[in-house]
Amino acid sequence: MSSGGNTSSVYAGDEINAIVLDPGSYNTRIGYAGDDFPKVVVPSYYGIDKNDIAKSNAPGGKTRRVFGEDINLPRSNFETNPILKDSEIQDWDAAVDQYSHYFNKVLKLDYKEQPILITEPVWTSNQYRQQLIDTFFEKFDFPALYLAKSPTCISFQQGRPNCLVVDIGHDSVSVTPVIDGISLLKNSMKTNYAGRFLSDHIQDLLAHKFPEAKIEPRYRIKSKNPTVFPTAADYTTKPLNENITTSFDDYQKEKIWHEFKESMLEVPEKKLNNLNASQSNSIKEFYSSDANKRLFELPTGQSVELSLDRYALADTLFDPESYPFHNADLNEKYPPSNGEISLANTFDDYKPLKRARKAESNQSTPPLSQDDHNGNHTEIRGLSSLISSTLSSVDIDLRSSVAHNIIITGGVSLIPQLTERLYTELTNSNPGLKIRLHAVGNSSERFNQAWIGGSILASLGTFHQMWVSKEEYQEVGPDRILSQRFR
Repeated sequence: MSSGGNTSSVYAGDEINAIVLDPGSYNTRIGYAGDDFPKVVVPSYYGIDKNDIAKSNAPGGKTRRVFGEDINLPRSNFETNPILKDSEIQDWDAAVDQYSHYFNKVLKLDYKEQPILITEPVWTSNQYRQQLIDTFFEKFDFPALYLAKSPTCISFQQGRPNCLVVDIGHDSVSVTPVIDGISLLKNSMKTNYAGRFLSDHIQDLLAHKFPEAKIEPRYRIKSKNPTVFPTAADYTTKPLNENITTSFDDYQKEKIWHEFKESMLEVPEKKLNNLNASQSNSIKEFYSSDANKRLFELPTGQSVELSLDRYALADTLFDPESYPFHNADLNEKYPPSNGEISLANTFDDYKPLKRARKAESNQSTPPLSQDDHNGNHTEIRGLSSLISSTLSSVDIDLRSSVAHNIIITGGVSLIPQLTERLYTELTNSNPGLKIRLHAVGNSSERFNQAWIGGSILASLGTFHQMWVSKEEYQEVGPDRILSQRFR
């Protein structure tokens, strides 16, 4: 403990058990600092009765929300809504309700004795961060808190202070350089060609290629007999209330696409569409062979057979431009993106202390494309292109260290052969750099990597000086806290 006068606001890692909160677009994780895994992993969604929404608008009315596995129970007039989008809280009331539920009823926290570390993505605005801090100090009684960038937490989990974190999540793919544990915001990139993008492609493919296949959520099925398309599905449905909402159905169908991603997708060794015609046809013929055919059973018991398509779906992560949706509405949902992030933060991320190099030196510098020299940027960047573009933006003195420590994380990164394809393309596009990828083999660890890093960070004995109390926040002001303390 510090011997300073205000000892009540100092929290040493070996004397307290801090809480770590990792809000994600698909799942939210909550647990104790120092633990290997979070105590709570819960969907970042909530259920609410339409009638309760009307009651809440009345004087003295209160909304009752449902969280966790309870949202999977079919109810009449029950909406299922997301709490976060792109890892940012969209519904603040629902977020406070969800966190209160797990803080009070599941973990039964003693707020006055436990500070909280909250992970955040690199693209959050200062206005959002201030609202996040204000909300936690107002709604909860935590003595102190800390906002930690997710890439920084992942770097701590891997024990690599200098690295490039590639996070392939549900709503977005982000690439962030981390130097000395500090995330370089201005060099970071992000696109939405991620898990939800794949889900929409899967749904689009099945609707286009198997238009007569019946896709019903699993909760509707009472009994089924196995069939293979084009044989019609043979199943019976449960007698359910007719007032099941569209949002509940869509959430349940998302589980089908999630299972499809886990069991069917595989990344091809090379891009399927950017080679000359003969090579492209040869590769497509190989992936269309019987050896690569797989059956996917829908909840109705009807199976669909896929070969080349399951590789093409995974290839959309690397080459999204070559795979437009058949549904025009989905094409509008994903406008062309080169990954550049517009940040309003005014502080500089990192400045090298010494620059002992000649101006003409360009060793280990990835070759820039002709478009880049002309000041034009690629309209659509896939995964490999996004990483190469981030590498080329990193200071030349740091580039080789970062390229040697590329961390692959996020649930979508578990698709087979993804890291192998990444290594091949990055090595070819960056011949002057020694590329080395690090991907945790344990799937549970990779899903929870940011939370685990936050758990390690908050449990360090030297971390006590990083906590910000409510009194300090009010005294110093949000601008200074956000720019100097929460880096």
